[in-house]
Amino acid sequence: MIANRKIETMERSQLEALQLDALKKRVKWAQEKSAFYQQAFKKAGVGPNDIQTLADIQKLPLTERSVLREASIFDLLTLPISGVLRISRQGDAETFIKMYTNGDVARQMEMMTRVLVAYGINDTTVVGLLGEASDSRLMDVQYALEGIGASVMLMGSNMDNIVELMTSCHVDVLISDFRLVTQFIVKLQADGENAQDLYLPTIVCLEETLHNPMRAYLERRMNVKTNTVYNSPGFGCAGIMYQCPEDKGFHIHEDYYYAEIVEFGGSQVITEPHRVGELVLTSLANEAMPIFRLRTGHAVLRIDGECNCGRTMMRVAEPTEYEGTVP
Repeated sequence: MIANRKIETMERSQLEALQLDALKKRVKWAQEKSAFYQQAFKKAGVGPNDIQTLADIQKLPLTERSVLREASIFDLLTLPISGVLRISRQGDAETFIKMYTNGDVARQMEMMTRVLVAYGINDTTVVGLLGEASDSRLMDVQYALEGIGASVMLMGSNMDNIVELMTSCHVDVLISDFRLVTQFIVKLQADGENAQDLYLPTIVCLEETLHNPMRAYLERRMNVKTNTVYNSPGFGCAGIMYQCPEDKGFHIHEDYYYAEIVEFGGSQVITEPHRVGELVLTSLANEAMPIFRLRTGHAVLRIDGECNCGRTMMRVAEPTEYEGTVP
């Protein structure tokens, strides 16, 4: 199923025109409003007038995660605090404080809606949401689920409560991360319960990486299909990338994020498909804290060709899962 057919199946030329227009606006906005990028652009000798094609994005400086993490949030912020709707701390291994406007939240809900619909969630689905609502990314998932009309079971992270809910009420889809789901299985075992008796068909895991070795274990242990959604702490949202429902790599929401693959340790952009490099992302629509050319640290390769699911958005694959999985 496709939630936003106009965008998700858009012709390449139309999509690139949309991206270029958004990129020009975002660079101009950051130049005028962000102290962090005013300094970065000045140091690189680049400004809004230098962006005339999508290839010109390479004139912008790359943003290192370590620099972003140490930067003042108010240097990154592009508007007064009165214009901020939400503030959240993101990340496990690396932490970031992120701020959002009303428009930022709406766009993040739109991305998550597309993801959830791709995984077959609709107004007849009962979804268990496992985790703390203090994570802004889980809030976006909850709002998107409620917008779809799905029945949402808020489970928190107390394992005793979770076991009671899961064994008392039927859940069609569990949304969490691999760590909490594994803890849940361990708790079930301690209570003498069999995880497969839950008859849970699907788990969606929000992950800060593209590959988690626990995925194969959970699928075997629970006889369940798992899908991974990229949960970015640097950008402060989930849904930028998500596992194709046909299991053909990861789709990127290119109307909101521009993706590049660059050489590790360098700045040369890799244009050939199936060649591994580092994923670099640029936010095309973020208002409160736009981020340009952020090095994600993730090794990926680009996959060309039509996707079986019908989406035209760019696909990437994690190299260790590419062989025999993606055409």
